[in-house]
Amino acid sequence: MESDDSKVSVYRSGVAARLAGVPVETLRIWERRYAVVGPRLSSGRQRLYSRADIRRLTLIKRLVDMGQAIGSIASLSLAELLEMQGAMASVRSSPPGSASRGGTEIHIALVGAPLLKEQFARSVSGTTLRVVASCPDPGRAATELRDVSADAVLIDLPTLRDQDLDLLAAIKGACRTSNLIVLYRFAPSAVIRRMRSTGYAVVRATADALEIEAICSSLLDRPPPSATPAYGVFDGAEPPAPRFDEVTLVELSNASRVVECECPRHLVDLVMSLSAFERYSAECTSRNSADVALHLELQRAAGFARAVIEHALERTARAEGFPLPPQRRSGETAV
Repeated sequence: MESDDSKVSVYRSGVAARLAGVPVETLRIWERRYAVVGPRLSSGRQRLYSRADIRRLTLIKRLVDMGQAIGSIASLSLAELLEMQGAMASVRSSPPGSASRGGTEIHIALVGAPLLKEQFARSVSGTTLRVVASCPDPGRAATELRDVSADAVLIDLPTLRDQDLDLLAAIKGACRTSNLIVLYRFAPSAVIRRMRSTGYAVVRATADALEIEAICSSLLDRPPPSATPAYGVFDGAEPPAPRFDEVTLVELSNASRVVECECPRHLVDLVMSLSAFERYSAECTSRNSADVALHLELQRAAGFARAVIEHALERTARAEGFPLPPQRRSGETAV
């Protein structure tokens, strides 16, 4: 049974949409066409949503992502939505190391005194989060939480430093989970980037259990960073060498000015921009060893994108009758 607090309308549409993982435009369509929730209006005619509304929206979003049509589930009760989610989740294969993905609960371990306050514990009770272990001191967490089985570990660190990466790795190993959510208040942007490139979710500290529930759900629904590269279709391959040198690109750009079609010139601009970013990413890998994996991925992404646009440029140039240099053999580079 939901508490009275869960029915208090306090979230505006933008926040409600973010917490539920739904674009604001989609939320408006769902309300207009299917009346999925009934938000009340403030004195200023702003739509206000309760925690119960957001929980319902979150469930509907998950079921839509699982393949259910919004029209067929929009009018279901919360109990019916939960039952459908449990039934659908039970037939999906659970990834290794997940203790509860097959059900509706998310098992979490809490690290840090702010997460152990009674107020936060009460708010968690109204969500799908289930606390299976806790430790007030992050420095002792790797020892006290050893062999704890959790879907995710929430770690509250007031400030973030480079040396915290070792602490996080130790806690991750102790809890046998790949899902770490780091809550912080102050941190250098470079440290945040390094932690995120390692695979940790790093977000501003919040005492809102509903927001943490949404973060956990999002984290558990995505593959581990090391399992599937962002550009998996190119896994194991390397971008081809540049098709055109800068002189040829300039000539093609100038030639396009004497015909009505300006596509070659626009394509040349894209190729040159992607090539520049490809070189920039390559330089970043040598300057910053902590971000080397990220910048290698960016370099490869830019390289493949550049090759696609080069192919389009070549086809367009031939269609317009522009002269092209001969295709280089594998291993040759532009001069």
